[in-house]
Amino acid sequence: MARRVERQPSLLVDSLREWARGCYAQEAAVELLFRAFGGRFTSSAYPWVISDDEEDGWFWLDGEQLATATGCLSGGEQRVLALAGALVSGAPVPDLGGLLAGMDRTNLHLVLAAFAHAGGSHEQVEALLNGDELAWRRHGPLLAWPEPTMPAGLMGVQP
Repeated sequence: MARRVERQPSLLVDSLREWARGCYAQEAAVELLFRAFGGRFTSSAYPWVISDDEEDGWFWLDGEQLATATGCLSGGEQRVLALAGALVSGAPVPDLGGLLAGMDRTNLHLVLAAFAHAGGSHEQVEALLNGDELAWRRHGPLLAWPEPTMPAGLMGVQP
């Protein structure tokens, strides 16, 4: 049974990143939550940030809660959280075009960076053949994450 535990924001974000490590879609969802809206949706006060009973300090995201437990939030917040929930759960996104069209430029940039990360663009390598020589070139992300704007509680968290 999962429980609610308040944690220092930087430790919580670090724990979520550790939980997501190795799954690009989950990594993208954590970064999206951390970078959008000043990081306030990475708080354990929200029902989608779950604490593990077995291991103290271990947190994970509930994709279904991200997609459904947002009724009291603004439309823009709901759109971003719905996409983060879909990245976590793998659930289909109804009306993706409508969700994207309703976003401001800042959040659209974050979502597109999340999609690029989920697609693995930050790890892509290209083989280049020049005569008899083969070389490898690592590409950077298709769209890099913008720098986050952080409230005081998250200032110590590294982007």
